[in-house]
Amino acid sequence: MTKNNKAFILGSYHCCYSFTAKEMPSMGETVMGYRFKMSGGAKGHGQMLAAALAGAEISGIMRVGDDEYGHLCIHDFERAGIDCTHVKIDKEHATGAAGVMLNEKGENIIIVVPGANAEITTQDIDNAEPMIRECAVAGFQFENNFDAIEYAIRKAHSLGVETMVDPAPVVEFNEELYHFITYMKPNEHEASLLSGIQVVDYDTAVQAGRILLKKGVNKAVVITMGGKGSVLVEKDGERVFPCVPVIVRDTTSAGDTFAGAFVAGLASGMELPEAVIHAGCIAACAVKRGPQESIFEFFPEKEELEKMKADYRKLL
Repeated sequence: MTKNNKAFILGSYHCCYSFTAKEMPSMGETVMGYRFKMSGGAKGHGQMLAAALAGAEISGIMRVGDDEYGHLCIHDFERAGIDCTHVKIDKEHATGAAGVMLNEKGENIIIVVPGANAEITTQDIDNAEPMIRECAVAGFQFENNFDAIEYAIRKAHSLGVETMVDPAPVVEFNEELYHFITYMKPNEHEASLLSGIQVVDYDTAVQAGRILLKKGVNKAVVITMGGKGSVLVEKDGERVFPCVPVIVRDTTSAGDTFAGAFVAGLASGMELPEAVIHAGCIAACAVKRGPQESIFEFFPEKEELEKMKADYRKLL
């Protein structure tokens, strides 16, 4: 791969309404909460911001509505230095929306209505081809029009760009697509659904990772496991990365922060284990801060991050 530190992410964005209560409601139950927040974000949005703040030169391909939240999204990207040439304002469809429920442990349940995210087309991908050619890595999640996602993964692969797929939310797809994926980063639930192995510990994570490699993932599978950390599975071995020891306050953005920082690490030319450490430490900064804080507020300064990584390596 050309180590030019450039990457693109096929993004997504939603206006978010977050509700926090002591416990999640059961079906048909109403509970009283103690915090409400309106914000903007989504998997692709968070991954793009994390990748840019983690040091990569990031371009986005996505659609937002011509509304308040759509323009806020573009403002966030410009603030992070993201190239928005291929972030299109869709005048016919509203920005997507998401509802988030959190309990006092920081666990969450999320419902997403895709809106403009679902309107991205293969033509949008073709229009971005000159930019794609310049990238070392491309990042994907599954919150967009899946035809466009699959098309973009195949195109990036055909242009010699390594592809990193965060398969969330899990959808059914033609398994031939695995052969165009360089790296896959599911969490334990997604890995279980995709592999057929119930991931409950490191051993079952390795088994699931091996199955995904056998399905066609080219180089490596990184399975994130919340408080258990993550497992890196390559064709010639595997390695466990325990959770970075921090006090957890909110897990909402952890997976997306990890994915974006992982893309940045790969784009900068880090070896896989170092890219996992890089991503894990940045994600730890996300979970130890409060749900009121945006990624700009919790993202670590370079010196803080380097110290965190040095301390963490001593635990391995």
